[in-house]
Amino acid sequence: MEGRVEDVIEDILARLAEEDEGETDYSAYYDDLYEMAQSPLNLNTATREQLEALLFLSDIQVENLHYYLYMYGDMQTVYELRLVEGMDEETIRCLLPFIVVEPGERKPDKLYAREVWRYGRHEVYARFGGNVERAEGYRATDDGKERAYPGSPLHHQLKYRFHYKDRIWAGLTMEKDAGEPFLINKKGYDFYSGYAQVNQMGVFKTLVLGDYRAAFGEGLVVRTGFSLGKSAEALNTSRSPAGLRRSGSADEYNFFRGVGATVRLGSWDVTAFYSHKKIDGDTAGGAFPSIIRTGLHRTDAERSRRHAVRQQVAGGNVTYTHGRLQVGATALHTRLSHVLRPQPALYNGTYFEGDRQTTAGLHYRFRIGKLNVSGETALTQGWAAATVNGVSFAPTPRMGLVVQHRYLSPRYDTFFARVFGQTTSRCMNEHGVYIGAEVQPFRRWRVSAYADVCRYPWLRYGVPSPSTGTEYLLHVEYLPQPEWRMYWRARARLRQKGDTHTMRPTETLVPTDQWQFRYVLDRTVGRFRFQTMLYGNLSRQAGAAWTYGASAVQDVSVAFSRIPLRLDFRYQFFDARDYDNRIYCYERDVLHAFSIPMHYGLGSRYYLNVKYDIMDSLSVWFKVAQTVYADGRTEVGTGRDCTPGNRRTTVRALVRWKF
Repeated sequence: MEGRVEDVIEDILARLAEEDEGETDYSAYYDDLYEMAQSPLNLNTATREQLEALLFLSDIQVENLHYYLYMYGDMQTVYELRLVEGMDEETIRCLLPFIVVEPGERKPDKLYAREVWRYGRHEVYARFGGNVERAEGYRATDDGKERAYPGSPLHHQLKYRFHYKDRIWAGLTMEKDAGEPFLINKKGYDFYSGYAQVNQMGVFKTLVLGDYRAAFGEGLVVRTGFSLGKSAEALNTSRSPAGLRRSGSADEYNFFRGVGATVRLGSWDVTAFYSHKKIDGDTAGGAFPSIIRTGLHRTDAERSRRHAVRQQVAGGNVTYTHGRLQVGATALHTRLSHVLRPQPALYNGTYFEGDRQTTAGLHYRFRIGKLNVSGETALTQGWAAATVNGVSFAPTPRMGLVVQHRYLSPRYDTFFARVFGQTTSRCMNEHGVYIGAEVQPFRRWRVSAYADVCRYPWLRYGVPSPSTGTEYLLHVEYLPQPEWRMYWRARARLRQKGDTHTMRPTETLVPTDQWQFRYVLDRTVGRFRFQTMLYGNLSRQAGAAWTYGASAVQDVSVAFSRIPLRLDFRYQFFDARDYDNRIYCYERDVLHAFSIPMHYGLGSRYYLNVKYDIMDSLSVWFKVAQTVYADGRTEVGTGRDCTPGNRRTTVRALVRWKF
């Protein structure tokens, strides 16, 4: 059963990450899905917030689930999911590991310490990994100076987790990145994270201590933690569960540290939270130019910036829900111990400067018939405004449509905002419209598409004038049998760039076109699973000659019947001579890890991923991967991470103990 859950989680993440270019840390969502599978949701009592945590469900599907329960009462069996509009076979398959159908108990059971400890589940994870080839940063210099990275090239992470049903969660995470000394400041690991969360205890809907995430509305005021962008799931435009949620991720910036609580008072949910943590910054004269989010503390310079700035955050949300109507307000105040003062440049002239910032917004959601409307409008200091509003509509069970408009002022530069559809690293300086559609024209066929058109009113890094950008995607999927799946996909990105040498505001912009193509065939035969993937892309600037990138991938997975062993093998060939034609490809990894490596140049990559259950309570994972370049290079990587030769080998292992 557990192996099936892991397969489903892998499939979900692969679907959501297929258009990602290595910019998102999916490991946090991997953890969330795995934990939800341990304590499945009861569909008859699940709230909208709980269903939204399953990001592969669209807004329309979540609304249709609630509407079905409202019209027909509690479900009696999971087979009733086939009667819910918009629920296709693939979505139901992904949903099953995370839900159960039981009689709707509206009042939660009382918590007793003896039962919590007796029936709670403990898990301990130890993960190790690193590159086999020694990078320049670990070598002593010719003049006898110490190596730049004094720590071991081994990355290791230790996690402990406890949970009781879906009521109590606690955990501790410790991590040391490759190159970091283990006993930095005599504190052992470089990063520590801990949390405790209790749900439905007395008046508290949620109470969380330690490290946690927060998200409300459309994310214009606050959305920390995991959040997705555009993908072939064209109807999914609300990409983060609302409320407070524990954080066990090793991400060293994107979380809050302190205390938070949500109290339910009838139709009202009232949330308050406070965070106090130290962040990295290069401070001088009481100011620093930017927040450093890498979490790396290997060299003397990196360690000098470690935890140099104190960040305090206080916020709250009030949400009223009645039937199909939901309205709410969110406010957030951030205070820094040093003044944030960006380095002067034309493109960042609208960035936030100061040591205090207050942001507030109003969000709403309602349904009229089959029409779902949602949005949020927010203001930050200087009366800079941002608004996101969308409409989703399912005229028939085989068709869904969504339209979303966003306007983010060039001066709307906040610390924790993140909205769907934005194409820049900061939630600012963007005016766009997203249109997505999904249709099932025939049985076993699914077609999805989106168009995203945006304008940037102010300069951006590398773009010295106001510019525009357009993105299109078409996805055609065919499922002839439950064991067969294939799809074809094409995506176009049409953008503008500038001359990065002069960066004059009057510089003529250069149009840049990029087309990407993909074909995937996925077939299961007995205990074997075969997946064949073909990638291709074309790119050019300002009418110059087209450059291309191509890759062919073959995956083979097998789960043995007589021994608790699973093997995943991949061989990949890639030819992407130009950097604009680089290829990103999702690949399997050890439990709770996630990989979307970039392929640039000419070469091949292969890996073997092994899982073995020593006993019911003890399991091990092991992965070895190697990339070999055939384009004549004599070193791999740049700077201190450069390794000699034409190949790079990575080894990773994980041990899990459950008790």
